[in-house]
Amino acid sequence: MAADSLKTRDFGKKIIVIGLFVQIIFFGIFVLASSLFYVRVVRQPTARSLHMPWRKHMFALFGMSMLILIRSIFRVVEFLQGYNGPIFQSEAYLYIFDALLMLFVMVIVNWFHPSEIRSLLRGGLAAVGVFRMVDMRKGDERPDGVLD
Repeated sequence: MAADSLKTRDFGKKIIVIGLFVQIIFFGIFVLASSLFYVRVVRQPTARSLHMPWRKHMFALFGMSMLILIRSIFRVVEFLQGYNGPIFQSEAYLYIFDALLMLFVMVIVNWFHPSEIRSLLRGGLAAVGVFRMVDMRKGDERPDGVLD
């Protein structure tokens, strides 16, 4: 898209738009698969799922997915409007619909970090609060916060 010729720039724009549509389609398939997983585990929970905080992680995943989907749709609209469109002409749209949405995604994934599930599945420690570690095997707090 940084080429001098108009033909090359238009070709680059088409490639980006096609790529964004492919991304949205595959991301939609991922969200659908995640939703099916959620529904199936809710209907027929496993023994492990009854003792894991998996629902909050699924809701975090759904929230992040919606934010990323909104961002992807914004990017499609941005490129379809062209270089003279209002979205390309103003940085405010970029800050709101790109940077701010990705900031929210980063905050969500750091607040509901998937490593908690991994740690619990391995029978290890899980973070509780800000600086406390809980031994999930015994259910008691470790005052030193040292990992095994």
